[in-house]
Amino acid sequence: MTAAAAQGGNGQSRRGQLDIRFVGKVMYVGGSAVRPEKLHGRSWLSAAPAIWGRGGADNQSYGVLPSQLQANPAEQSTLLTGSKDLRLIGTETVDGAKTTHYRGTVNSKGLIGGGLDQFMQLEVSDPLTMDLWTDGSGRTKRFRMRAEHNDMPAGTGDGRLDLTITFLDTNRPMVIKAPPTKDTTPLADSAQEKR
Repeated sequence: MTAAAAQGGNGQSRRGQLDIRFVGKVMYVGGSAVRPEKLHGRSWLSAAPAIWGRGGADNQSYGVLPSQLQANPAEQSTLLTGSKDLRLIGTETVDGAKTTHYRGTVNSKGLIGGGLDQFMQLEVSDPLTMDLWTDGSGRTKRFRMRAEHNDMPAGTGDGRLDLTITFLDTNRPMVIKAPPTKDTTPLADSAQEKR
């Protein structure tokens, strides 16, 4: 994915690439969006579930991971259930599949529990506009979120969030290899510096 890189010591933020792999129960993150000083001369960070969390709310990466990984996109896709103006847009073809397209807006007021946590972690202003495309089996094929970004605490200024995730395939066997251990820094080592 392309992401805003974490702010470095010079106060400048930049865009970069993230390569995210899940192998077993370990997450590996590499690419130019990861701050080089957190990698200790290596190319990858590794994080066990106790460090990166299973949802956004219990993430304990202490700001080492890029902000785009602080929340769980699968959970973010459920925010549309909090919409008071959900409407059917029509049918569309997405990646060769016939889908039903829905749209609605979500406001932080009215969301409770995990939904509110997910909204807050996006660091956006009300309202959040969401589009959802579902296939004939009722599976999410694509979702899109748009809102004004307000990540002032991170020093990146205001901007626009426009995130689209398309699911290209489901239940297809594939092999994902972990990066070599000698090229990996455990996230816990980098997190120690933040404490």
